[in-house]
Amino acid sequence: MDTKVQGIVINTTDYKEADKIASIFSLENGKIYAKFNGVKKEKAKLKSIAQPFVFAEFNINSKGRTNTITSASVIDSFPNILSNYNKMMCGFIMLDIIRTILPDEKSERELFLLLLASLKNVEEKDEYIYTIDFILKFISFSGLGLKFSHSSKIYLDKTSGDFESKKNLNSIEIDKRVYAIIKNVNEENYDFEYNEPTIKQALRLLHNILFAKFNEDIKAFQYI
Repeated sequence: MDTKVQGIVINTTDYKEADKIASIFSLENGKIYAKFNGVKKEKAKLKSIAQPFVFAEFNINSKGRTNTITSASVIDSFPNILSNYNKMMCGFIMLDIIRTILPDEKSERELFLLLLASLKNVEEKDEYIYTIDFILKFISFSGLGLKFSHSSKIYLDKTSGDFESKKNLNSIEIDKRVYAIIKNVNEENYDFEYNEPTIKQALRLLHNILFAKFNEDIKAFQYI
């Protein structure tokens, strides 16, 4: 059976001598897996498409449980992300969240459009702020949105991944500057000043929150 989907390549894994297996987040069918035949050969036609961040229309031939990409047409490949280390690092965090947490073959049109818009924002605007924005919206989309407080001291419950105004045995106090960054972005206030160490600390805090809420370790955060 032949099908056509629009999707973003999330990651690829080498398979046999010359093939790759790709995880693709598709608009129509959610996260799927498909094989690129022969793309590790030097002159393979689909070599440049079997890469993370490529957004394309894929023609897929399915036999049993095996999907094979027969052809593809690139829509976008986010070149500014790939040419800038910080943008690429942030982009991989978003892809890895989808790869690790999202169930297979569950259609999530709204989440697909969120990822696409977020990658474009990372490419064209501030990569740190729009990665935080994506994470907060992903958590909210999953029905596990964060509650924010105006308390003078803010704590993170390491078990639940929630912000608290009172300390308990499982909580840690949050730096006010870090909390302010996350709160500003949550309120869609993207125009504020920050220093790089503090916003990276905010991203690491969100990694802890994701782990607490989904019990999954997003490995791309190790580069922050």
